[in-house]
Order: sequence, then C-alpha cells, then structure tokens
Amino acid sequence: MISSYTVGIYPRSEELIEATRKNSKNLSSLYLREKKEYIAIQKKAKLGYVCDPLLDWDDIYRPFSKLKSVKLAALNRIYETNTFYRRLSFDGPLDDAGNIVKSSLAVSLLPKNRTVCLADPYTIADVHLSAKYKKREEFTLAIAKMLRKEIDTLVKSGFELVQFVAPSIAYNEKVDFGIVKNALEIITRGLKAKTILHFYFGDVSKKIEKLLDMPVSGLGFDTMLTPISSIKKHSFSGKSLAVGIVNSYNTKLEDKQECITELNSIISKTKPDEAFVTTSFDLQYLPKDFAVRKILRLGEIARGVRSA
Repeated sequence: MISSYTVGIYPRSEELIEATRKNSKNLSSLYLREKKEYIAIQKKAKLGYVCDPLLDWDDIYRPFSKLKSVKLAALNRIYETNTFYRRLSFDGPLDDAGNIVKSSLAVSLLPKNRTVCLADPYTIADVHLSAKYKKREEFTLAIAKMLRKEIDTLVKSGFELVQFVAPSIAYNEKVDFGIVKNALEIITRGLKAKTILHFYFGDVSKKIEKLLDMPVSGLGFDTMLTPISSIKKHSFSGKSLAVGIVNSYNTKLEDKQECITELNSIISKTKPDEAFVTTSFDLQYLPKDFAVRKILRLGEIARGVRSA
C-alpha cells in the first residue's frame, strides 16, 4: 500500500449550510459534530494522514483575515468557476502571525498522523491585494515569512505533512519560478515536516521540469487536468509524488482496480522516493454523501497499490 490523504475543504451537510445561512446559535456545535464525523470517516478509510475538514473556513484564505493589518475586500471569482472567495488586503506588517491557522483547526480531534492544507505564497499574493507590499516579489516573500511562522507552530503541534495548494501556478500561463522558489525556500528551510506542492485548475505538463526544482518534499497533481502520461515522462527520484486520481469534480465513483493499476504504472515509471494517492482538489463542491464515498474509495485504492 501507499500513503493517502485528502486535499482542502470538505462539503457541509444541508443542515450545516442552512445553519450558516441563519447564523444559528448552535452553529459552533454543529461544526464540531460534523468535523468529528469526517475525521472518523478518514480513520475508517485508513488514510495515511488525517486532516481537519475545514468546514468553518469560508475559503482557503479566510483565516488570515484575523491578522491585524489585513482587511476584507470584495468578493472575487475563483478562477473560472461559479464560486467566489473574499479578497484580502494586506495593508501592514504581519507581525502577529504564528497562531492563526492552529487556532482555526480542531487540533484536539486529530490523530498523530495529521496533515494541514494551506495555499502557497505565490497563489496568495496572486489573488489578493496589498497596500504595503507594492512589488509582486516583495508581497510573495512577506506572505512566505508569515506562513513560515504559522507552519512552525503547526509542526510543534504534531503536523507531519503540510500541503500547499498552488492553483495560480497551474492556472497562469506565465509564472515567475524564481519568486516561487525563493518563497518556498523561506518556508521549507530546516522545516521538520513533509511538504507537498499541489496543482489544480490548470495543466502543468509543460512546467513539471521547473517544478521538480522547487524546494519541497514533493509535488501533487490533479490528474483530471494534468495528464498522467505527462507525469510519467519525469523521474521523481529524490522527490515525493502525490497523485490526485480521485476526481473531486464529479460524483462518479472511481473504479478501484483501474486506479490501482494506473498508480502502480505511475510509480514504476517515475520512481518517487515516496508515493501518495489523494483527491484532485477540494471535495467541497460535491454533496456530502458522495464526498464520503470518495474518501472511503481513496483508502481502498491506497491499500491496493504497491509501495514506491
């Protein structure tokens, strides 16, 4: 078997959605109850790493609105989807960072094999605003320093794997890989945790060679958009490889044996130091019942794959 985990935010149940609309008095207890359910499902699936389902995060960036110098700005479309996130304006120093993410997680509910999902610094700087950091590189590196403080706290709290979702690197045709690399070096230098940079909302086939040079433990791919044939062309010796083969875009349940066969082939071709199987991106766009089935199927697939 190989290791496994899920990426990003989970879907809320209909009851929880309705409670958030009404801002019900028992909203916090409903969040907690549903988080416990999802964590139990991940354990039942025997995933290699278990995450907080982030049900109380309105989007992957929202916790950082708690920083003193950050203000909420207008809603903005999430790339080409029909969903939105709240833009943040970083208008001053980020000195109070360090415990924002941890305080936004149900850490006490998680087992020792825990993972956390954050946006990478390049993506955050790409989709948000700053009145203080005028140049893209300056803004990106400031975000990286802020994230490093947050991640140091998380690692001290037992998080063994940090996922960085990087949709802007995948979506944008032109990417300054020098800025990406410098930012990631700030985050990962001397860090005692595994780090995976995960790409979705775009095909990164032509970028893989440069991405393999990034200072992270490994790379993760949405195989609905980046063809498996492109991934197989590269050696992952010295890197980890996370294959997002469980489709978060639709409700159709994956064929377990087909996925196992494909993953064995990918591992044989790419020879990574460590292999993971995961979701293509966040499960939040699926109904809860289908998300649960996908999580359980993910675990079944992982248990059937030969180790790297």
